Amino acid sequence: MATKRYDPAATDFNGRYSRWVAALESGDDAELLEATAALPTLNKRVLKKLAAADRDEPDPSARAEHKRVIVLLSELNANKNQRRREREQAEQRRRDRTVRVERRVELPTTCARCGTKLKEVKLTGRPRLYCTPACRKAAYEDRRAHRDGAVKVQVVERLVTEVRERRIEVPHPRSDCIKAVLADDDLMVSVIWTLTALVRDRSRRAYDPDQPRFGKLSYHVQALHAALVERAAAGPP
Repeated sequence: MATKRYDPAATDFNGRYSRWVAALESGDDAELLEATAALPTLNKRVLKKLAAADRDEPDPSARAEHKRVIVLLSELNANKNQRRREREQAEQRRRDRTVRVERRVELPTTCARCGTKLKEVKLTGRPRLYCTPACRKAAYEDRRAHRDGAVKVQVVERLVTEVRERRIEVPHPRSDCIKAVLADDDLMVSVIWTLTALVRDRSRRAYDPDQPRFGKLSYHVQALHAALVERAAAGPP
């Protein structure tokens, strides 16, 4: 069965991450070892990003959320890669189960009249039945005269059939994903912080200022901020 899409709530990501942070602060080596084992994607590359967040982010609350998003992204990417590998393995198993259609013709290898081994047997075109034109003519004369031992050659074609397996992918509407995110406050905040982490990651070239994605994201974020300011001004004191 293929791996399901990663769900932070189902995997208790918040609980595992909070336990790891608490173990770091307490200095309990045994607890830290167990808490780290519960976050399997916490490798050297992720720890390096966490150290950079500690160094570059002065605001404690923003730094804590940024570090949480870094670890969350590592689990999201690991799950995505695992699901891709399982899809590739399933596709390979499907190809291995497929029986190829093969059309073969049983070509003669010896002369139909004298039994001499045929030379230069061709796999395409009309098959060769006799070693020489003399044997071909003699076989024809034998058949026409109805002589005993007259040779009549029939080339038998053998067809190997198969049952093909077809898989049809039916994508679900994107609106379902959007509704699911908006209905969950934690997921909505995770999306915002994930985008924040992606923009801050200098290795993501798609978010450079000269790229179209940067302009679109900047425009919509400004529109969201303006809407929040307007809503706050119109709300109760």
